[in-house]
Amino acid sequence: MSTVELKGIEKSFGTNKVINKFDIKIEHGEFIVLVGPSGCGKSTLLRMISGLESVDVGEIFLDEKLINNLIPSKREIAMVFQSYALYPHMNVYENMSFGLKTEKLDKKEIDKKVLAAAKTLQIEDLLDRKPRQLSGGQRQRVAIGRAITRNPKLFLFDEPLSNLDAALRSEMRVEISKLHKKLNTNMIYVTHDQVEAMTLADKIVILNKGIMEQYGTPDEIYNNPNNIFVAEFIGSPKMNILKIPKEKIKNGNTINIFNNDTQFNGYKFVDDIYLGIRPEHIIADNSEEIKVKIKADLIENLGFEKIIYTSIDGSEFRIKTSKNIENNISQISFSKDNVYFFDKEKIRIKKS
Repeated sequence: MSTVELKGIEKSFGTNKVINKFDIKIEHGEFIVLVGPSGCGKSTLLRMISGLESVDVGEIFLDEKLINNLIPSKREIAMVFQSYALYPHMNVYENMSFGLKTEKLDKKEIDKKVLAAAKTLQIEDLLDRKPRQLSGGQRQRVAIGRAITRNPKLFLFDEPLSNLDAALRSEMRVEISKLHKKLNTNMIYVTHDQVEAMTLADKIVILNKGIMEQYGTPDEIYNNPNNIFVAEFIGSPKMNILKIPKEKIKNGNTINIFNNDTQFNGYKFVDDIYLGIRPEHIIADNSEEIKVKIKADLIENLGFEKIIYTSIDGSEFRIKTSKNIENNISQISFSKDNVYFFDKEKIRIKKS
């Protein structure tokens, strides 16, 4: 049963530290997604695990075996790249079997592995085609098939769906999820797309400037963000954040918001704070405890739902609703139970 562990990993390019004291242990069969903005270090982490980048500080273990100094071909790891990296002069069969041939496996064994992978990915009828004769989704299946044939202990995916259109991305997400369940092998997947992260992952790593901001299940990340960065990064549209200055705080747990005093039991506020509320937790009427008058600046009609944009106390607010509303919406409301609080350092404040 394969496990992966990274201990105290650090990496710099010149004076720029891209990974800082990164620690994680991945249990057998887990699907881990590394997500964060461009430049946060997620692809660099993947390349260090694969052996394509050296590690400045720290240790990487696969099945409790230190692999820092092993060359990529000896790590029992397969990597699927964003660019597919298929050989254009080879057909699908030749692309999928290339790594096996370099290992000098028997032809019957190569045939068996390639045909099994092709069947799993439903590309048996494409084996004679060249990459230029394939669609983007088919090329990605071939790239994944090439990785499967090696029977690795760990799969690495570096933004494999970013070159596909929206419909195909959705289809391939489902296929990769099915593949993970079928193979029951460790997978580490890099993306900047939070939808991919939430739908694919057993656990998510949120990275920001080389630092792990939070590690947990999709539900833990969504429902209990550690800080404003995580709260705004996960969720679409992002969480609404409203700054509450110290002078609007009364008696430790009572806040004057929207010209009304509202008590939040279980909290003790001592300085400036931030109030967070997710767009989907805001109601497009006055039925909840906290009521706010608004003027809609824009309403995006997405068919099954609408996104309302407005401004409250100088901060942009977004409301997600499935109600059949018109442009004349004038009031919204939300429950105290759905509110998040963050301190002036933007760290989550939890109930005592």
